[in-house]
Amino acid sequence: MEKSIRIRQKQLLSSLKKRAEAAFLEGDYEESMRQYSHAMILRKEDLESKVGLLLADLASDFETESKALYNYYQLLKRNSRFVADKVLLSLVESFDGNVSEMAAMTHLINSLNIDRNDGVLYSDFKKHVEYRGSFKEACEDMIFSTRIILTHRDEFVEFIESLVDNGFVHMALLYLDDINMKVPVDSRMGEIYKKIMEVL
Repeated sequence: MEKSIRIRQKQLLSSLKKRAEAAFLEGDYEESMRQYSHAMILRKEDLESKVGLLLADLASDFETESKALYNYYQLLKRNSRFVADKVLLSLVESFDGNVSEMAAMTHLINSLNIDRNDGVLYSDFKKHVEYRGSFKEACEDMIFSTRIILTHRDEFVEFIESLVDNGFVHMALLYLDDINMKVPVDSRMGEIYKKIMEVL
């Protein structure tokens, strides 16, 4: 009995979120907010509903910015909905009505050369780092959902060094394993390996 109630609640939650998203895409932000609110009453800890509610609310006053964030959210959700939820909550809640900051973020999202199959160029990732003001935050925004494309050796070395310096040592090791020592070990790479060994 309890199991069937949980199944029905899950189905209802899914249905409410689908209706809310459809309303958002149709530009009916009031209806979208109403549906997301019902979903949150059903399950208040549902982050996807919270993100949707915030985006629908934002769209009432800042439609262009909200749509840009929605598209970015869909991209992030491809690999990790949890990370996508956290990133969008952080972005939307940090705006706090700051119109110029919202416009800057929208411009950044629209300018990022993100290909859904290939990932984001390192040069575009660096723009995101600059906007966020922190390599660590920018990395957390993208690294789990979007592959970062490194086009030459200097970018690779810089990226690996930044990963190590910001506490992403295991991720740096994955990148190093992936290239299988195709990058020659010079003094800079030697320093990076030294830092990694100190942490491990």
